[in-house]
Amino acid sequence: MNAKLSKWMLALAVEAMCLSGADAGVEIGDSVKLTIKGVPNEEQQQVTGIYRVGDGGGLRLPLLKERLPVRGLGADQIASAAESAYRAAGIYKTPSIEVEVVNGPEQPGGAAVVSVGGQVAKAGPVPYRKGLTLMQALHAAGDRNAFGGRNITLFRGTKVIHLDYRKAEHKNFELRPDDTISVEQKGIVEFDRG
Repeated sequence: MNAKLSKWMLALAVEAMCLSGADAGVEIGDSVKLTIKGVPNEEQQQVTGIYRVGDGGGLRLPLLKERLPVRGLGADQIASAAESAYRAAGIYKTPSIEVEVVNGPEQPGGAAVVSVGGQVAKAGPVPYRKGLTLMQALHAAGDRNAFGGRNITLFRGTKVIHLDYRKAEHKNFELRPDDTISVEQKGIVEFDRG
């Protein structure tokens, strides 16, 4: 077989794989597991977790102000984009990120979840149900760990909501599907955010 015909057959095979969906990227509602290394251990715990692709096609990742656009990207592309975003924001100099699609084109499921991360015993998705409160979501994630403070940041779409876990009305704050909760680390001084 000549080289020209061989290249043509290879290109046709790659195109067939793409059309069959074998190389499909993530879509809205898919979930990805992100693991970060090359940063301080307590920050690894804050960032590592499972995140759901929101209605706009992006991921809300801790410490980043903007959603990371990932719709149509594969796991390696998402990892590279996240590393670049953290470097560009000046948050980390040399992050090493691995991404695994845990609920996407090749995985069954797609139930609504709330993502819980930061200083909790078990970061990751918590199945959403109507009436789910902040306290219930944190309990499902094994509660705050020894480093977990009272300040909690909730990301909802483009909104950022600051909650104080000492306040009963904040513990009973009702969550929505796709909310992301980040429990902040205890500090020498913790303060009221309202």
